[in-house]
Amino acid sequence: MSAVLKIVTVRPEPVTVESFAPFGDVLAPRPTPPITNQTLIDKGFVRTKDPVRAERYPDFDALDYWTPVAEISRDPMRFGYLRPKERPMRVSWFERHVLGTQTFIPIGGKRAVFVVAPRSDNADPDALPDLAKSRAFLLDGSVGVNIHPGTWHWTPFPIEPGADFIILVRDRAGPDDLNFVDLERRLGARVDVDNGGASGADRGAG
Repeated sequence: MSAVLKIVTVRPEPVTVESFAPFGDVLAPRPTPPITNQTLIDKGFVRTKDPVRAERYPDFDALDYWTPVAEISRDPMRFGYLRPKERPMRVSWFERHVLGTQTFIPIGGKRAVFVVAPRSDNADPDALPDLAKSRAFLLDGSVGVNIHPGTWHWTPFPIEPGADFIILVRDRAGPDDLNFVDLERRLGARVDVDNGGASGADRGAG
């Protein structure tokens, strides 16, 4: 007689800088002073012999500015195009990158659900996730996320067609970096997303 599978149910919550902090960074505007063109000149990051004259270029700082929001791996990184498949919102596997970050940047403006769990011991290749601390975040297509090394996660679940992502990941992810865990076999459990039947994939889960 097979063991009864334990189901851990999570409900999507809005992704905010504060709520996602245990798992990574939210790529969204921050209420901190932006880095402007003049900032770069003042810090010596710009090579120029032309002084900025406010009377001639009153919009100099309005041309370009940005706010640092995340630290990514310093190893060589590569971009990828991710088109998640529509499927039942249940997680039987988790993965983690113990040596590098991974960034998900939406490009279709469509909603998706991203399931994560806190990192465990990154130095232990046999470490397992704590499914009781799993969370599901609603990505509304307007902000991206950058997950910290060791954060357990699975491919986002699209709520709408076209919930595509540009991903940034460590170039040479190998066995020392990337771990997969079969939750049903190793923990006798699975994570299910209670999404209120919002997606076609969820309605078809049975």
